[in-house]
Amino acid sequence: MSKPARHTRQPRTPVEKFLRLPEENEYRLELVRGQVVREPRPGGRHGQVLIVLGAALHQQALVHGLGSVLGDTGYVLNRAAATIRVPDLSFVSAQRIRRGSVPWGLLEGAPDLAVEILSPSNRAGEMREKVADYLAAGCRLVWVVDAARRRVTVHEPGEQTTSLQPPDALDGGTVLPGFRLPLAELFSG
Repeated sequence: MSKPARHTRQPRTPVEKFLRLPEENEYRLELVRGQVVREPRPGGRHGQVLIVLGAALHQQALVHGLGSVLGDTGYVLNRAAATIRVPDLSFVSAQRIRRGSVPWGLLEGAPDLAVEILSPSNRAGEMREKVADYLAAGCRLVWVVDAARRRVTVHEPGEQTTSLQPPDALDGGTVLPGFRLPLAELFSG
């Protein structure tokens, strides 16, 4: 059985038209510079790492009133360039959420933290492009989690990329003050 094409050239799709596309159960959709990109749904290990990290992030944000941790949420990173990205996990600070209410639809602009958990179908070039899109839109911190290699790559605007492995720990820095998660815990499954 052949793999479906991830990037098939098609006429440029504006954000408004993308928002009216029907859901596709087999794929997660993103809009990248007007092109609809279909990504296969992730598998079990991906989901396990997502829950461990998401729960830890949520607990820190909730207890300290820092903001909201979101899963599988779309962000309009650039309306003019028709780019919508959907990080596996994200965090938006309380200052950016009006009256503490997360909107039902897509969020405008980048999250404060974007987390991408690699799946076997992800390619390095695609991930570099995603990270660049998040940072260009104002994201303050991007974590790329590679569970297979037990590694997290940390990206911050204007900073050198950092690669962490056990016994290192993820640190929320100024984005999520006080957050710390040893990678041994994240990858314990």
